[in-house]
Amino acid sequence: MKPANRFLAALTILLLPSCSRELGAERPRNVVLVCMDTVRADHLGCYGHELHPTTPALDALARRSTLFADASATACWTKPSVPSYLTGTYPAQHGVYEGSSKDGAGLSTDVLPESATTLAEVFSGAGYRTAAFVRNAQLRRGVGFEQGFDVYRDGAGDAREIRWRALDWLDEGVRESAGGEPFFLYLHLLDAHWPYDVPDEYAQRFATPEAVAAFRTDDWDALRDRINDGEVALDEEARRALIALYDGAIRYIDDQLGLFLAGLERRGLAEDTVVCIVSDHGEEFLEHGRIGHGHGLYEGLLRVPWILSIPRRAPARIETPVSLVDLFPTLLHAAGVRFDGPLEGVDRLADPGARRELFAEHKDVRSYRQSVRRDDLKLVRRLEALPAEEQPSAAGASALLRVGARYAVELRPGPEGELVAAEIKPRPDDEPELIEIKGVIESASREHVSLVGLRVLTSPETAIYGETLDTQGRALEITAGLPVKAVVRPDGDGLACLKLKLYAAGADFEPELRGVALEVDDGHLRIGPLLVRIDAQTDLRVDAAPERLSRERILERLSDPDVQGFEAELRLYQLALDPNELAPLSEHAALAPLATWLDRFGAHLTRRPLWTAADRATVSGEDLEALRAIGYAR
Repeated sequence: MKPANRFLAALTILLLPSCSRELGAERPRNVVLVCMDTVRADHLGCYGHELHPTTPALDALARRSTLFADASATACWTKPSVPSYLTGTYPAQHGVYEGSSKDGAGLSTDVLPESATTLAEVFSGAGYRTAAFVRNAQLRRGVGFEQGFDVYRDGAGDAREIRWRALDWLDEGVRESAGGEPFFLYLHLLDAHWPYDVPDEYAQRFATPEAVAAFRTDDWDALRDRINDGEVALDEEARRALIALYDGAIRYIDDQLGLFLAGLERRGLAEDTVVCIVSDHGEEFLEHGRIGHGHGLYEGLLRVPWILSIPRRAPARIETPVSLVDLFPTLLHAAGVRFDGPLEGVDRLADPGARRELFAEHKDVRSYRQSVRRDDLKLVRRLEALPAEEQPSAAGASALLRVGARYAVELRPGPEGELVAAEIKPRPDDEPELIEIKGVIESASREHVSLVGLRVLTSPETAIYGETLDTQGRALEITAGLPVKAVVRPDGDGLACLKLKLYAAGADFEPELRGVALEVDDGHLRIGPLLVRIDAQTDLRVDAAPERLSRERILERLSDPDVQGFEAELRLYQLALDPNELAPLSEHAALAPLATWLDRFGAHLTRRPLWTAADRATVSGEDLEALRAIGYAR
């Protein structure tokens, strides 16, 4: 633990009695904090969900707890949201926006800075034993979330395994802790995160096996992208099946949490343990044309459950809108531990009715979104970063394309088998450095296929997927004339095929190459070992060399609303009349005041940044595989 934080936390013990007497505790209480990753509030029974019985155990817990009926996350996905409730600060302050991005040093990620004070550090300084069992590669050890934990197990397994590990840790503590120190235990469960990978009993609990089979495929990552890109349309029946699969995953979490709570009871711990249940963000099911999360500041992505069970405290339902930055001071109060550092959040036990605006943020590759909600009015401002310099209209490839960026290159025939670019356009920067080749097989054998003049080596380990059956239900033969997409990586002087996607015979598409640019000049683009010629007929569909929006530029804009280099788009919603945020108001008296509030609050956030440019870490190959396994990097 950091010395300054240890000293600060030690002071809490001296100040503990007054806080403890208020809640009727003689000593600090044990604390269990559970995050159900990706669980939106309106899919819990205690929040009004009636379609499926998703949460009988949590509903029972809520009936004897304080339930926050209107809780909002500070961000729409895990990496920026979790540090907000663990530190009681907003993303602009803790600086954790990126999960993986390419920069001059390669693939890197934002790190929670050491200057941040986590809940675990405060509890540790107050004499608590601390442990975390988490399943989300964005929270892996090495990116700062382990600060303050005696035990930090990432990759801890599904909800059942995490339950086992947590109870085993409690049992070990009873055996080893002669002084009976209190504990702080953090559990992060990923089971309700796409692709909702839960046992069949739960995946099929609220739908037939046939209905959910379309979503439980090895191709789940690409399937999500195809749905979000409009290549695969979900009718209402398929959408209901997807929701049923999601609800089954929530039920799996609920059953495991019910067993965990029963384990606390059997060990005699429940009567002196605070249990706090939250989520880091929600999930969308085509409300705005996409499934998943991480793509905006809609209410379906921000509204989260927050259940706080405090022994010997009467149950309550708090209707006042609250933010997850409020969790930090509220949970410390519930435990009887005081913190004297600066706070952004409100202690909701001391002041449950305090009304304040709800603020959230989201950073894209080149844009930054903010939202503020006041009563039923919500303003979303999107700030688009303009290029640092306007490129000449007749700029060549070397001025418009960037080494390290990923591009999709449509190909056309060239002399003597040369690859020639017909069109070049950017692809998302957060994809791994794999190469995709799309085309019609020119020749095939057991060891290779030839595409656009390239020899791609196959093996028994090559994953075959897609349209693997013909119209008669027979296995498609991998032979000349079959349209395919090969995902490859350089292997010595050749290209090794990792995955081969088959398309229906006769499918019409242009040959294409996708990958990261390793070299660029006005005449050529190199992707991996492949050299593509650029000529006067090549359509460069880029206006200027794309630049990733940095945290520094966001902070600059927050501190000075008049700074140049951004275009602003404002959308105001009246949630009581438009709960799905589909019809922004063109005129309203609150629009200008809420925009002014965003300017003032942004300036406030810049006065206490915890991060520096040094709070970045390189993403290793192992890290990348872990991110890829949960669909964050492709």
